[in-house]
Amino acid sequence: MSARRKTLSTGDIARHCQVTPATVVNWIKAGKLEVYTTPGGQYRMDAADFLRFLQANRLPVPEELEPSNERRVLLIDNDPELLERATQAIARRLPTVVLDECDNVVDGLLKIGRLKPHAAVLDLSLPGADMAEVCRRLRAGADTRNMFLVAVSAADADAELLRRVRRAGVDALLERPLNMDELARNLGKLLKLPVQ
Repeated sequence: MSARRKTLSTGDIARHCQVTPATVVNWIKAGKLEVYTTPGGQYRMDAADFLRFLQANRLPVPEELEPSNERRVLLIDNDPELLERATQAIARRLPTVVLDECDNVVDGLLKIGRLKPHAAVLDLSLPGADMAEVCRRLRAGADTRNMFLVAVSAADADAELLRRVRRAGVDALLERPLNMDELARNLGKLLKLPVQ
């Protein structure tokens, strides 16, 4: 529920159920709704509890309260041709994924902080940063530790770099030349999405 409301008032509940606020108060007094009271005496209900109430009572779930199945993936690579091919392949094989791309590590890290992607595909040969350290810090960060990391290495990548990247805990390590079907399969598996 990214930008969605996490709590609902009696008026919100009434609007979603197409009843009066007085009916909602009656449901609360009858123990049918799990609510809490604000210091000002107003009833509030967590959106997740309200969803369970709707489902248990076979009431329609408003679209704005439906859990989002959106998965965001960020591609970070300085090869524009590879970015284009990867973007097209992922869009074709995983059509529900929202893709973004970046051609350098600094902008990539800024986008990770802003977009909060579910997965990031990182080129290990990006200049200007120790990519094993980037992977380690992403794994250690409170906001990024659950993000899936797919690292892409050159065929002749340094063995020490690959050891450090594996030790950092990447979820997949792919080798160039990058097989786009393999990339899509790995992302689909990590994101638990069907690959077309």
